[in-house]
Amino acid sequence: MAQIKDKQKAIIDIATKYFCRYGYNKTSLDDIANEAQIAKGTIYYYFNNKEELYMSVIQENYAHFSTMLEKQIDAMDGFEAKLREFIHFPIRLIYEKMPLLHASLNSIPLSFHKPIYEFRLTKRKNMLDKLISILEIGKQEGVLGIDLQVERLSEIIFDWFLLGDPSINIADIETLLKRIDRDHEIIINMILYGLLKRG
Repeated sequence: MAQIKDKQKAIIDIATKYFCRYGYNKTSLDDIANEAQIAKGTIYYYFNNKEELYMSVIQENYAHFSTMLEKQIDAMDGFEAKLREFIHFPIRLIYEKMPLLHASLNSIPLSFHKPIYEFRLTKRKNMLDKLISILEIGKQEGVLGIDLQVERLSEIIFDWFLLGDPSINIADIETLLKRIDRDHEIIINMILYGLLKRG
């Protein structure tokens, strides 16, 4: 069983490299099989088709991202540091995985958009739960108002700042991400401190 998991993981790792480098359309199962030094039929033993392999790549990368994000947030002390890390860490990772993310939004066959959409909905819920827990820490620390609607604020931060609304079709994601990366400190400070100068 462990050997099967190791082989499957090796295929996913190589597929991730190819999908990130060449995108979905320009990556073939032949490329992946050649790199893995296996027969193409071995890929079909683990995955029914390229779409299923691609979905496994997305799931594996999200699981890795989620684990890293948890560690990064847990290593931070206090509400402000945790919120800053929650917002900035995903942006850094999206830059690293940009071709893969872009392909998931724009390059896969239309018939495969529904599974991607449903996956993003599920992961949006997971991320919102993480963000809500951080905002609750802010309330416990007395930094945030006790009557703050953390669920609504978390949706605003996540959907507009972290591109978390799966119904939004992003045409020029690279430009948008550069703008977010450039402006994230200003936006975090606006969330934390508001706009008005206080005495």
